[in-house]
Amino acid sequence: MQFPSRSTQRPPRTLLRWSAAAAMIALACGAHAADDVSGYLTYGAGQPVISSGKCVHSLEWQSGMQLADCEPKPVQAAAPQPAPAPAPEPAPVVEAPKPPPAPLVVPFRLSLDALFDFDSTTLKPEGRAALDLLAGQIADANYQSVQIVGHADPLGTASYNRALSERRAQVMAAYLAERGVDAAKISASGAGSADPQITLADCGRRPHAALIECLQPNRYAEVSVTGTVQQAATSTGDTK
Repeated sequence: MQFPSRSTQRPPRTLLRWSAAAAMIALACGAHAADDVSGYLTYGAGQPVISSGKCVHSLEWQSGMQLADCEPKPVQAAAPQPAPAPAPEPAPVVEAPKPPPAPLVVPFRLSLDALFDFDSTTLKPEGRAALDLLAGQIADANYQSVQIVGHADPLGTASYNRALSERRAQVMAAYLAERGVDAAKISASGAGSADPQITLADCGRRPHAALIECLQPNRYAEVSVTGTVQQAATSTGDTK
């Protein structure tokens, strides 16, 4: 009697290869898990022993082992902060221009007795020389205005003396304009005997000629120059 021959069927090679690979992966994972657990003291079902809030390492612990949340997660380096923008350069300091000097008013006092004969409006030769000197002094100034005010003694009526002092001031203004002083900047007026330097009472009772000489300080002209003057004021003469 013959028995049927048994045919041995072999699994396909591909299936065998996948099975081997899966087994190797499982072994590797099991070995890694075993290594990690071995680095810690555990109790029960592999729970780590905690002391002072930290897992207790065993003598087999190595850097890189991990069990549950025993090791802190690696700290990611903070992104570098951008460099601060350079501070703006300070604006240059610009000094304000200095203000121009304030205009000065410089008075010149001239004796009218040096310029005119008594009760006259005609300039004498020495009067022309005195005004030439005054014109030169005004030319040395950056002047804005020239004001001439004539004064008279109290002899005669107030209206007459005011008119006489004004005419003399106008004659002086015209002469200064001829000598180069800007006529548009000159003003002339007469104060008469309203502002005496010496009174009739000061002179007392005297002969007429002596009284005229005593009242001489009242016969003068004030010339006020407004501007930047480079020479000091001066005064001139003594006659009527």
